[in-house]
Amino acid sequence: MKKSDLTKFLISFNGQIEYVIFPGGVFDDKIFIQYDVVWGPDWDPISGLNSSISQMATSGRDPERVVFNLPLERMFSSTNVFGWPQVIITVKAHNAIGGDSLRGYAVVLLPPTTGEREISAPIIRPRAATVLGEWLSWLTGRYPELADPKMLADGKENYLLRTESYGSVLLKISMVSKDLRKLGYDNQPPVASSNYCN
Repeated sequence: MKKSDLTKFLISFNGQIEYVIFPGGVFDDKIFIQYDVVWGPDWDPISGLNSSISQMATSGRDPERVVFNLPLERMFSSTNVFGWPQVIITVKAHNAIGGDSLRGYAVVLLPPTTGEREISAPIIRPRAATVLGEWLSWLTGRYPELADPKMLADGKENYLLRTESYGSVLLKISMVSKDLRKLGYDNQPPVASSNYCN
C-alpha cells in the first residue's frame, strides 16, 4: 500500500480500572462499577467491549480504597482524531435495603500518546435541585442519577448540572497506534531532555 493510499489509522487501548478512592471512607456494604466507552462519528470499533460491569467489592485494609482491577480493552480505526474515545465510569453501591444507589460518575479521556499511563479521574455526583431533594437524598442514601451518563462525554449540557466531588478512580491504560504518524499526527510522548550546561 502506498503512503498516498493510507486513509485510516488504528488505535488500541489495553489496561484496567484498578480502584476507587473515597477520602471520607467507604460506608457501603458492596460497591461495583460499570463503564461505557464513547467515541466520535468518524471512529469505527474493531474489537473489545462497549461496556462492562465489575464484581461486587468491599474495602480491605485501606478503608478508603475499593479494588476492582476491571479489564478494559478496545481497538478502533479512524480517519481523524476528532471524537477521541472516552470512558464513562459509573460507581454504584448495593445495599440490602435500598437496592443499587449511585455513588458517582467519572469521565476519562483515553490516552492520546503511546505507552502506558496511570490516570486519576475525579468522581462527581449530581446534586438535587432543591433543598428538600438534598434532604431526601441524605435521608435515603439515594442520589439523583443521569438518565444517560454518556452525556458527560459530550460536554454541551454539563454546565446545567449541579455536582459535588466524591472521590477518584485510578486507571492504568496503555495505547498503541499504527499509521498515526504517517497521516501527520504526532502522538509520541515528550522526551525528557538531559541537556546540561557546562
